[in-house]
Amino acid sequence: MTREVGGASERDADAPSVTEPTSGELLRAIVDHIGHPVFVKDRAFRFVLVNPAFETLVGRTLASVLGRTDYDLFPREQAEFFRGVDLRVYEHAESIVIDEESMTDHGGDMHILRTVKEPVRDPRTGEITHLVGIITDVTSIKRAEQALRDTNEELERRVRERSNALEAVQTELLRKERLSVLGQLAASVAHQIRNPLAAIATASAILRRKLAATDDPDITQSITAILEEVWGANRIITELLDYARVKAPMVKRMGVEELIESALAATSPPDTVTIEREVEEALVVEVDPRQASDAIASVIRNAYEAMPSGGRLRVSAYDDGDAVLVAIEDTGPGLTRDAIKGLFEPLVTSKPLGLGLGLATARLLLENQKGSIRAATQGGGGARFEIRLPRAP
Repeated sequence: MTREVGGASERDADAPSVTEPTSGELLRAIVDHIGHPVFVKDRAFRFVLVNPAFETLVGRTLASVLGRTDYDLFPREQAEFFRGVDLRVYEHAESIVIDEESMTDHGGDMHILRTVKEPVRDPRTGEITHLVGIITDVTSIKRAEQALRDTNEELERRVRERSNALEAVQTELLRKERLSVLGQLAASVAHQIRNPLAAIATASAILRRKLAATDDPDITQSITAILEEVWGANRIITELLDYARVKAPMVKRMGVEELIESALAATSPPDTVTIEREVEEALVVEVDPRQASDAIASVIRNAYEAMPSGGRLRVSAYDDGDAVLVAIEDTGPGLTRDAIKGLFEPLVTSKPLGLGLGLATARLLLENQKGSIRAATQGGGGARFEIRLPRAP
């Protein structure tokens, strides 16, 4: 506390004596107590002042920092980035905010920083002599943001997986419901339709026998057409019943070569189709022989129908881990992407005759014994069916 005495200022007798620091000492004390890293560089880009927080951040002592440049302290790529920003501060005489930049400390740890750089002018000449930088280490914040993003992505992935699983379950339930309805329909109408078909076939056979001596081609063709249509209708009923009456499998060990030969023997290959076989030796599966053979035979018949003008059928089998893969390839026109989607669905077919139950029944028979089937179009044309059967231990 001061007062004026005789035109001069004097301190109260009881006031303590205070030694005021110089401006440089005061500035240094303030900078040292700032919690954020602070540095000052001269026009030669050398560090001329840093605070303890900066020393801690870079992992270096004051003596090892002062007089050095970024190129002496940091990796070259980072130093070039820092130098580029410094040049902009000097050239444009404006402050620059870098929201995110990387810095590697002396121990090799990476930090993510937010830095503000300001030009410092000489109060007498107005010339920019230094720049001051104030750093905020946002590494922990960025890591937390990344962890939050990773968590969100993981949650989204789990939601997608759960949604896909629910959709698959719903699709399977709808498929089984359709199977149940189809089975009930097949069981209720099969005998009622087959009885009149049998009567038609018997009457047609009698007419053919009675009119065997006639020379009228129209009569002969008409009777033949009746019998063919009866055969076609009876085949549709058989497909319906086969599809609806898939029984529990009676599993036993069976050689794959024997299984394939059984399936081929159950089909009637056209004379214009060449059959090739390539089966690894000693392959044994655990399947219901009848169901597995019927399923493979159904795929083979489908391949024959895809090659009405002839072609090549290739059947191969080889070990595929815990399963045996049976591949059936034809040289027909192949399959479109839309066709593959509905290929194993019941009542979906592009053929003029039949209900599209052949491959659907094959799929049921294979899944009934823990097998599977898939189809694809080959690059050079034709279709490829891959059947997986459980390999015997």
